[in-house]
Amino acid sequence: MEKSNHNFIIEAEDVWRSYRRGSETINACAGINLKVEKGNMVAIIGRSGSGKTTLLNLLGGLDSATRGRINVCGSDITAMKESELVKFRRGKVGFIFQLFYLIPTLSVRDNVELPLIFSRKRSREKVQEVLEKIGIADQQRLFPFQLDGGSMQKVAIARALVNDPEVLLADEPTGRLELEAKNTILNIFKKLKNNGLTIVIATHDPDLAKKTGRIVRLSDGVVQKD
Repeated sequence: MEKSNHNFIIEAEDVWRSYRRGSETINACAGINLKVEKGNMVAIIGRSGSGKTTLLNLLGGLDSATRGRINVCGSDITAMKESELVKFRRGKVGFIFQLFYLIPTLSVRDNVELPLIFSRKRSREKVQEVLEKIGIADQQRLFPFQLDGGSMQKVAIARALVNDPEVLLADEPTGRLELEAKNTILNIFKKLKNNGLTIVIATHDPDLAKKTGRIVRLSDGVVQKD
């Protein structure tokens, strides 16, 4: 796999993601170019259908580009086989999904531990460390139905961090939260960014976007120039 020669942890070059719908071709991403330096926090903004979630999925190796190149953490993920992508996703990237996707029958602690189990790196000490870092150690025995939206999002963040990723990808992380919970989540992101984590956030929330270090605007799968 090609190694990057630049000081960017994310590089997307002329990235397209196209779908067929009957006789029509839909371009969810249409020639996107994006570079993100390590330790930055970037907001991807745009209307519904602009390509935000598709771009996050491409950057995280959850989806494959129709054409173009994506280099993340020094490796060209567009050249990876599926087995290599699985290893990449487990070790390099943390995902926070819009709908939380917590397992309702598992406790907070067990939800956070899941990525370690899948990676065969089970560590009760690591789980406890992350729970304390995110501020939910006192809720670890609770189940998702016993939590409010802000706490569920904290669990999702802790789960995304437990494998020590280099990049955190967050899809609408404050979209379902009240103002106080939104501010709490933003403060967590700021601390993570200050500790060197690279964060890319897809969001409709202009207040959240303004508080990141950089805003990238998408429209019809294209990055808009400022």
